[in-house]
Amino acid sequence: MSEQLEEILDLGAQPWGNDFIKIEKAERAVSYPLRLFFCHSCSMVQIDYTVAKEKMFVDHAYMSGTTKSLKNHFVEVGKMIVERYGSPDGRVMDIGGNDGTFLEFFHEKGIKVLNVESGDRQSEDCKSKGIDTVHKFFNYETAEQIIAEYGRISVVHGSGVLFHLEELHSAFGGIELILDENGVLIAEFIYLPSMVQNCAYDQIYHEHLVYYSLISLQGLLTQFGLEIFDASLAPIHGGSCIAHISRKGVRERTEALETLLAKEFAAGVDKVDLYRAFAANSKLQRDNMRKLVAKLKSEGKSIQALGAPVKGSTIINFCGLTDEHIECAVEINPHKFGTYIPGTNISVVDESMAEQPDVYLLLAWNFIDEILPKFVDFRAKGGKFIVPIPTPNVI
Repeated sequence: MSEQLEEILDLGAQPWGNDFIKIEKAERAVSYPLRLFFCHSCSMVQIDYTVAKEKMFVDHAYMSGTTKSLKNHFVEVGKMIVERYGSPDGRVMDIGGNDGTFLEFFHEKGIKVLNVESGDRQSEDCKSKGIDTVHKFFNYETAEQIIAEYGRISVVHGSGVLFHLEELHSAFGGIELILDENGVLIAEFIYLPSMVQNCAYDQIYHEHLVYYSLISLQGLLTQFGLEIFDASLAPIHGGSCIAHISRKGVRERTEALETLLAKEFAAGVDKVDLYRAFAANSKLQRDNMRKLVAKLKSEGKSIQALGAPVKGSTIINFCGLTDEHIECAVEINPHKFGTYIPGTNISVVDESMAEQPDVYLLLAWNFIDEILPKFVDFRAKGGKFIVPIPTPNVI
């Protein structure tokens, strides 16, 4: 580990954001340090405390198939892969593929697929769809086992997982090992420049160990003989990057990649000043959220959280919101019903069973275009939404 780490933002002691414990249990979520750092030697933005992967990624409630926008996005990425690289002769493998939502597109086309997924219920859901699933964490050893059973892989995909990896170097070594000579890694990740621009401090949580720019990701890939040859941006998750990666020298770098890299250097993505400003803005928006909620409560307004995403745990805990501010959180994911938002006494209930409040706090702000059309009647009756990012406002 480099000694050239500078602390950027301390979000306080917080629980792992997906630690939804049933209300009837006596235990409560344990808190851990949540601090963001910048590495002056490699430009990697990262947190400094790791919650064990076995705690976060084995028994958890997140299911990727519950969000229509994400399912549609995955279909578009699947179409792009087939259009650009043809129908792969080998397998399409998804690292941390959750319930198999991404692989369904290929599976339905008769393309061989493989999910490597550590989650218990997610693996079972995936298997029930007829998708081959390796129920393990992906690392170098797992890659060796997959090669022995399935051979090398034509397309490796990872969405929202390649910055979760506790065994980061072992996993990327495994990717290099498992790709066939002309294979492609499609890496989807929260794009750090977009996160900074949006002041999306809620992207900081214990599952997210590192925060990639193209510059810092390439610095990591170089150690494994891999290189980014193309990249594009997508709106999913509030601002993501889709990077195309191959063995070094196998594919020509695109103009689109060069343009994005030039923008990163121009913005100072590889310098600490950008992140110091982000930290200051995050604290300002935290204070603005507190003031806005206090104002609404003083007016007698009832407030509920709409959804209980992991990023919402960061917002709630960083802003110091409690059940005195937020009556409850309403959800459509049944695995979260009857739990508390981690670190709070804010209960999570079935959205269809709850009486609507005056105001919803839209924790899943990145899916606003999908969510708002479902609440036309609520808004017509005067119902409001707090949109917390990039600055708290009421619509």
